[in-house]
Amino acid sequence: MPVPLAPYPSPPTPFTPPANAGTQSQLVCSGCRNLLLYPVGATSVCCAVCNAVTAVPPPGTEMAQLVSGGCHTLLMYIRGATSVLVATQSI
Repeated sequence: MPVPLAPYPSPPTPFTPPANAGTQSQLVCSGCRNLLLYPVGATSVCCAVCNAVTAVPPPGTEMAQLVSGGCHTLLMYIRGATSVLVATQSI
């Protein structure tokens, strides 16, 4: 008995970014130090990994980032800061 053939699947729809895709920014989670993306205009961001709520700097604040030479943690800070402290957290 012949077995019916399944039709070819339709090709995937190409991804179309939302109209405001260029209006996102990023910051480091205050809890787990993961990099978070958030829409511009948000005042705080809740991390999907650790549920920590991180405040977003006011609009127009220039941020910079670096990786700690000691613990290799990504740090974000206000541009022009004279020092940056790695805050450790006990779990």
